[in-house]
Amino acid sequence: MVKDHVSEALELFGSGYNCSQSVLASFSEELGFARETALKIACPFGGGFGGQHRTCGALTGAVMALGLKYDTSKITNTEAKNLLREKTRALFETFEKAHETSICNDMVGFDMNKLNGAELMEKFQHFQNTCPKFLETVVAFLEEEL
Repeated sequence: MVKDHVSEALELFGSGYNCSQSVLASFSEELGFARETALKIACPFGGGFGGQHRTCGALTGAVMALGLKYDTSKITNTEAKNLLREKTRALFETFEKAHETSICNDMVGFDMNKLNGAELMEKFQHFQNTCPKFLETVVAFLEEEL
């Protein structure tokens, strides 16, 4: 049976996990580690790097998945490092072609830095309606790459 990463990522996101967690956790089994570990590692990347609303969390989750796929743990493995850079660039190019930007604030359509916690929570449904397409883009890319 083929795993449906898109459905899993969307389900995680819909249950309250951030974009980065949802993407990385949906691939954790194939990458050789527990879902709980993925959720912990990816947590600070949601909301555009720790809620700074910079690079999209779905993208950062996908970049982490690529890093786990291509073994660059040995400093001398320049071939793997170059391949990982190529894959990361291709991911960003694919994403920005589909969505025009990779900056979280621009993607959701307002400056989240200007909202307090309560105001941001009021936007929860907006994120549930807006962000799934970003998850789908990176998950589709990962399914081809991994």
